[in-house]
Amino acid sequence: MALTRPVRSIHCLVSIAILFLLFSVWGSADKLIAKPVAPALRCADLAARDQDDMCVWVHPTDRALSTLVVSDKRADKLFVYDLAGRTLQVIPAKHPGNIDVRYGFSIGKERVDIIAVNQRDDPKILVYQMTVATRQLERVDNGAITTGENYGGTLYHSVKTGRLYFIVTSKSGLIEQYELTDDGHGSVRGNKKRSWMVGGQCESAVADDEVGSIYIGQEDKGVWELGGEPGDPAPGRLVVTLGKNGLVGDIEGLAIYYLPKGRGYLIVSNQSRDNFKVFRREGAHEFVGTFAIAGVKETDGLDVVSADLGFRFPSGLFACHSAEENQCPVLLTPWASIATVFQPELEISTVWNPRM
Repeated sequence: MALTRPVRSIHCLVSIAILFLLFSVWGSADKLIAKPVAPALRCADLAARDQDDMCVWVHPTDRALSTLVVSDKRADKLFVYDLAGRTLQVIPAKHPGNIDVRYGFSIGKERVDIIAVNQRDDPKILVYQMTVATRQLERVDNGAITTGENYGGTLYHSVKTGRLYFIVTSKSGLIEQYELTDDGHGSVRGNKKRSWMVGGQCESAVADDEVGSIYIGQEDKGVWELGGEPGDPAPGRLVVTLGKNGLVGDIEGLAIYYLPKGRGYLIVSNQSRDNFKVFRREGAHEFVGTFAIAGVKETDGLDVVSADLGFRFPSGLFACHSAEENQCPVLLTPWASIATVFQPELEISTVWNPRM
């Protein structure tokens, strides 16, 4: 018997709803699949042992002369590489942890670019100045920025006040915030401004200076977001949760790819699955998708830069640690290579200026 028009309409609507549901499920599942990308460059000095965190220093006039500064906890060294993977400098440092960079810090009458890293043994914050002409680091802290037990951390520059802070993470979950200032004698001193408990082991952290936020990675739970000012409420809110979107942990490296108007991507290392999860920087941090760097294992630290860094990395740069048996290299990948494996493609923008 022929179906009446209302019944046919209902069948049509049901079919459309089923197709929509299938496409939605397929789309969600596709976001969980790691899309492999071939790295372009490997940084592994012969003295390297475990290069598990890094930051990219952006040259002020010739972006192709930018450098990668790497922390090696087992070699007790910092390595400075150029963007061809050549070693420019090796610096002794006792069990260094997470490393970060900020620009235009005032020491005396000069404004300089500084690199800061937490020292795990004899817990301190070490601060270095980057000399632009030589691309060499020189230590400039006063040797007395002592902290509690530390494991990792990040720098945060306040747009509101102009002040600079180092956020220290720990295995116990205690987070400390230190203000870095000129001591009046050509060195950098640190003063503790606040502390709070997260509740579990934390290493990774990244700050979004533009919007005044700090992200803390709790390895067995997820990523916390809170305000970066000393008076802001802590511990903030959990914005990325372990167990969702294929994120199984440990939660390790964190980095932000900046796009204009407050947009961008928060990238999280999904260490035990050898891949990376991408979330929106803005809003409720919507899950975007997953990618992997070919050959990379158990990534700890990572960094990303949304700036034109010359002919090798004109679309920006993604850097990550790989837990290989010997040197644990840092692998460099053009951002465009990552962006184009997504559907739809991730955005590319090189207008971000870290010195703004």
